[in-house]
Amino acid sequence: MPSVFDAWETLVTGDARAVAGVRDLVENSWRRCLKTGVDPAGREAPLVCSEDRLGLRRERAEDLRGAAAPVMGDARAFLAETGTMMVLADPDGVVLDVEGDGRTRDRGEVIRLMPGADWTETASGTNAIGTALALGAPVQIHAVEHFCAGIKQWTCSAAVIRDPVDRTALGVLDISGLSGAHNAHCLALAVTAAGRIEGRIAKRDLNLRARLIEAVLSEERWPMDRLVVFDHRGRPVRIGDRARRLLKEMALDPARTGTGGAALPDWLKIEAAEPVFDAARRIGAVCVVPQGRPHLPGGARARDLTPPPICERPADPFDEVIGDSPPMIKAKATARRLAGVEVPVLLTGPTGTGKEVFARAIHRASAMGQGAFVAVNCGALARDLLATELFGYAEGAFTGARKGGMAGKFEAAHDGTLFLDEIGEMPAELQAHLLRVLEQGAVVRVGEAHERPVRVRLIAATHRDLPAEVAAGRFRADLYFRIAVTAITLPPLAERGPDIARLACHFAASAARRHGLVRHPPADEALARLATHDWPGNVRELRNVIEQATILTLADRIEAADLPATIGAGHVLRPQPAETAVSLDEAEVQAILAAATETGWNLAATARRLGIAKSTLYEKLRRHGIRRPGG
Repeated sequence: MPSVFDAWETLVTGDARAVAGVRDLVENSWRRCLKTGVDPAGREAPLVCSEDRLGLRRERAEDLRGAAAPVMGDARAFLAETGTMMVLADPDGVVLDVEGDGRTRDRGEVIRLMPGADWTETASGTNAIGTALALGAPVQIHAVEHFCAGIKQWTCSAAVIRDPVDRTALGVLDISGLSGAHNAHCLALAVTAAGRIEGRIAKRDLNLRARLIEAVLSEERWPMDRLVVFDHRGRPVRIGDRARRLLKEMALDPARTGTGGAALPDWLKIEAAEPVFDAARRIGAVCVVPQGRPHLPGGARARDLTPPPICERPADPFDEVIGDSPPMIKAKATARRLAGVEVPVLLTGPTGTGKEVFARAIHRASAMGQGAFVAVNCGALARDLLATELFGYAEGAFTGARKGGMAGKFEAAHDGTLFLDEIGEMPAELQAHLLRVLEQGAVVRVGEAHERPVRVRLIAATHRDLPAEVAAGRFRADLYFRIAVTAITLPPLAERGPDIARLACHFAASAARRHGLVRHPPADEALARLATHDWPGNVRELRNVIEQATILTLADRIEAADLPATIGAGHVLRPQPAETAVSLDEAEVQAILAAATETGWNLAATARRLGIAKSTLYEKLRRHGIRRPGG
């Protein structure tokens, strides 16, 4: 069988027949090179950038280079030991930076594997950088597989670095070395390093987007309902409710602003948008959709979509959210503004801070307030059950499926609000399905093929640090960007000092009504002790403490002596010392047994007390082998 070199020689000397013994991707690349006129006798890559032009390219790729620098630095020891070099190129295939073994870098300059050189296939023939860009996939090119004769002593591996949201190519990471030094592990390292760079870019973009939304929301001169907000790459990240309706009526797509499309009106082009700065850095831009009948391209006109005046408005639902402390005033003010804009909202904060209370207030204050409010706890259901709960299922989709199938929570929330609590617990495969539903505005039931249109206002909540989860690869970046168009962080109860007494009085009155008791507000001494507690369980812990004290007190009000000894006594639930610490499983068993004993082994009540679904409780009972005494 002819060698790879013989096959190359046959092809470049004019025999266009199929070559034997060559990988398909290499043969296809060789033929592309022949078609575009690449010189097979080439000895080096063309140097296309002067020092000044290279500086401009590096400025444009500042974000890419900033994310890549620490990753390339971390690989320095490996590169030195293996006699290889790491190369960062922009999406045009022009080298920006190199790192690695000094002697290898010197030899690389002989073939111009150096900053400013063009390593696309059309310029330098088959090579890992150019071929990876051409195929959009990781590539390893071994020695004689290179198209140009002067590069055949090198072996290189490269992976494309992609935008975390739209997956466009941001650059290429390559590991190259003379054939004796390069090894099979280099491709895996290139792919891993490119993934780490993408993770760093995603985390940085999440932070930029959060700062952008915060800056926009703090600027009162912009009408939120007519505002289109673009990120630093010209992508729309937030569209006001009236702006969305008007753009739809005008058949305009704000996502085309970055393309400079001539069909867009001047007021929607990104170059006409007002920039938003964070310190000296431009982090995005905004444009305001004009009121009335704005000028349309080609003389077209849109219907006036200004809604009729509302004569009567319902009471402010946020008045029912108890709290006048500064952080709560800020959170409620932000929520009021977001309620009138039909965009997803992400509620963040520690467990027990009242995220569902906020979600219900946002729903009632929104244009969909007359529709259903449907809540789903993504952490309380098994993966398969969560899929059918959210998306529904068709008849016969699985054993035991209901006759006629079942509508999921998306369909139940049509023209209303879907609240996805603990979204950070959602399995990865369901994250992809959820994103598709949100993007397409249609749901496909499990076991069905056709789409069902849904119009749902999404509010999600989590106690997790989602940007960190994205960076760690546990949560999809594109889904995060979709659900976190706007975000509100709810403060822990310990930071809401003035609110504790009001909440305690409210919970005491509610508990008394539920249990048919006559109770006055808690005594001042009791309120004073409550105010000094750290509240690791936040509002939920306070509610449980007050309910227990309301039931157990023999007086007509909660006295300080009725509170648990740990409240206000400087005792907070903290991890035990290592020598006496119990395992998480043991702690879980103890918590389940305590709750079950208190409820007389009423499993529904036990699940409520533990704050989990009954199905989750059954699973934990089975896993731990817990049985009712005498059962």
